[in-house]
Amino acid sequence: MMARLAILVLVCSPGAVLPAHTQDDYLTEGEISAVRDAQEPDKRMILWMDLAQRRLDAVKQAVATLKPESGRAIQESLDEYIHIMEALESTILDARDRRVPLSKGLKDVEERGNLYLNYLRTLNSEAIPGWKDFEYTLEEAMDMTKDQLAEVAKGNYPEVRERTPPTDLPPPSARPPSKSAPQEAPREEGPPRKSQRGS
Repeated sequence: MMARLAILVLVCSPGAVLPAHTQDDYLTEGEISAVRDAQEPDKRMILWMDLAQRRLDAVKQAVATLKPESGRAIQESLDEYIHIMEALESTILDARDRRVPLSKGLKDVEERGNLYLNYLRTLNSEAIPGWKDFEYTLEEAMDMTKDQLAEVAKGNYPEVRERTPPTDLPPPSARPPSKSAPQEAPREEGPPRKSQRGS
């Protein structure tokens, strides 16, 4: 478990140098290299979803064998899927802390995440040989996928959406009075002017 945690921290840190191989690792050497190269959070999120897809493809192949002993292989692939989802979450949170936009990555996780969740739900059946071997791991995988879908639904900057306008501000000051309409000039005293006399 500690080895996995160390790999997760290293992989999720941009520019980190990863060991070529660690015991109990959930990524292949090629995958570690690909994650290291994907420095932009958007690209890394899409890559995590690609790696998650590989694990589900491995699950599909194991299910297709219809052998009871395949339950262990399914459990291992689902366990790796869970750790990939955890790495995805770390990438999202790190990008938000650094105020990096995640438009493409969020959209990809939303679209494919729903597909992954639908497939995982089809595995929740005792009719699948070896189901007892991966029952609890499957439940965790579904919960983790739901968590990521809820996370991406918050958008790039969830703290902005959660803000509410203040309600304790003083009322706006009264507007300055408008200029009064022009008044008539005062009538002059004395005899009328020539122009004012009748003809």
